[in-house]
Amino acid sequence: MQSINEIQNRLQGMEDIKHLLRSVRAMSAIRWRRAKQHLEIAQEYASHVDAQLSTIFAKTGPAIPASISPKPAQTNPKPIVGLITLTSDRGLCGSFNTGLVSKAIHVTEILDRKDKQVRIISLGGYGERLFRNAGYEIFFSEQIPSQQAVSFVNMRKIIAHIRAFYESRAIDELNILYNQFNYFGSYTPKSVQILPPTLEDLQAQPITVDEDLRVMSDTGELKTFLLWEHLAARLYLAYIESTISEHSARLQTMDSAISNLEERAADLEIQYHSIRQEKITQDVLEVQSNIRERKKKM
Repeated sequence: MQSINEIQNRLQGMEDIKHLLRSVRAMSAIRWRRAKQHLEIAQEYASHVDAQLSTIFAKTGPAIPASISPKPAQTNPKPIVGLITLTSDRGLCGSFNTGLVSKAIHVTEILDRKDKQVRIISLGGYGERLFRNAGYEIFFSEQIPSQQAVSFVNMRKIIAHIRAFYESRAIDELNILYNQFNYFGSYTPKSVQILPPTLEDLQAQPITVDEDLRVMSDTGELKTFLLWEHLAARLYLAYIESTISEHSARLQTMDSAISNLEERAADLEIQYHSIRQEKITQDVLEVQSNIRERKKKM
């Protein structure tokens, strides 16, 4: 049986852990609310980009510029699919990362059966470690700091790498795999193909403009710019949804951990009071026994 001092030490240790868990929970709550705000802003920007893109296609025709359209077949019969996986840099968020990596491995196996070669593009340090531990090679990785809100500039930098891979034929297709946010505590792994682009991806209607609208820029360059901006916006939206899902999962994990800790602390307190009461009872019995012994000697 544990001593009173041992139980007191364990209770103090649990209290310290509880303070740490509450701090992590508070930070995740702040980042969750911040990401929700950024999602609304990003959705508005993406709708503006889509509207501009829909307008230029409506005025100039549906042809996609050759620089971003599907590439002709190479000597290599296997199309190369780039698979972007959006995970977190840190743990303590339940099955958020492991579930997504498991889904990515499943998608990789499906594409392999379709005679397609997969190259993993890992955004998030935790997912990268899981892939390497599972024996998968990482084609390209980037750690995105989750301590602060990621700006759209970060996504443009990543899209610049993706564009270089696509134009150099290092990849022929590009899919994003991320945890889509449903509601608090609920998310679903979702895979979306963004390269080659399709006009069906556009969610916005063309902007109403005058019939004599003149596009002064080269239409091919303008289409190319807007298409890559559209893809960057889609990646940014996916990342924000992934971030919201991550902090939602972490909040849920912290709540469960705190609840479990409080239950264990309550059990220890009962044990502490039971041992303490038993010790008091034993001390009282010893005093009574000593008194009886003295009376017998008198």
